[in-house]
Amino acid sequence: MVGIIIVGAGNIARSVHLPILSAMPGVKIIAICDRQIAKARILAEKYKVQYVFRTLEEALHLQGVDAVLVTTSTDAHASVAKAAIAAGKHVFVERPAARTLEEVMEIRTLSQEHGVGVMVGMNHRFRTDVVNMKNAIDRGEIGPVFYVKAGWVKQRSTDARWMANAEKSGGGVVVDLGIAVIDMILHVMDFGRVRSVTGSVFHQATKSVEDGAVAILNFENGAVATVETSWSIIRAEDLYYCNAFGKRGSAYINPYRLVRRTGNTIQSSSTPDRRSQLEIYMKSYTTELKHFINAVKGVVPMVSTADEAIERMRIVEAIYASAEHQREIVIP
Repeated sequence: MVGIIIVGAGNIARSVHLPILSAMPGVKIIAICDRQIAKARILAEKYKVQYVFRTLEEALHLQGVDAVLVTTSTDAHASVAKAAIAAGKHVFVERPAARTLEEVMEIRTLSQEHGVGVMVGMNHRFRTDVVNMKNAIDRGEIGPVFYVKAGWVKQRSTDARWMANAEKSGGGVVVDLGIAVIDMILHVMDFGRVRSVTGSVFHQATKSVEDGAVAILNFENGAVATVETSWSIIRAEDLYYCNAFGKRGSAYINPYRLVRRTGNTIQSSSTPDRRSQLEIYMKSYTTELKHFINAVKGVVPMVSTADEAIERMRIVEAIYASAEHQREIVIP
């Protein structure tokens, strides 16, 4: 039995983590912590969780705790993760891992010192279409990939107003949605390091943080990726996509499709997914959390590690620097 403390009783814990973990065999949610303790009590009663506290520190004395899930606002990610790590607990922290590169590096250093695992929530890695795309590219089905175009456009959640507060969030749509797109590109494509970044950000409906961004990532092997993300582009529906172009074909997600050239013939194949977007979303989280629980057990390695989070945050901070200085930023 893997014992879990959940810190943060907001929307993501309420709608995703608690329903999934409470139904998962071999998992026991021991406590829920939230500064607004009334919210935590309501959820604890619903999911039959015995203990409720305002802070993680109050809960760490409990017996049988193996891991801590951090689902707070981003400003608390680093402090909560570090408290859990210092107590010898494995950590799952929702994206972004922290507000800044420096905070993520502190989390990694402490986890190395205490010998515990850290996994950052990047549920898109566990989507069936993303897995299919990665497998096809790894098998060389479209040849070496030289260009990727990816993006995520959706409206900002109205129940997370703190995301438009730079002190709490660390940034706007780039750290909310853009970091997931960047992670998807780096996870799926075997491009190596990002050499340089050119980015622009927009403030259509927000002031302290950006609500739109476009960036070009140049990789050391010569490949190029473009990233677009927005809370403010007006569309009838959300847009989440990744188009990868290789020497012998191309691959697409949402829905998954593979296009290949054989001689003078171009063939297209797809894997129909009749599930709703909500079902795809929830299934990706279920698979992700199962992986984390198995990693805590030592059955599988941690993925989406602190090392990877540092790489992603270097790119995010380079996008902001490029937008501010209006020039290409070389990543050391």
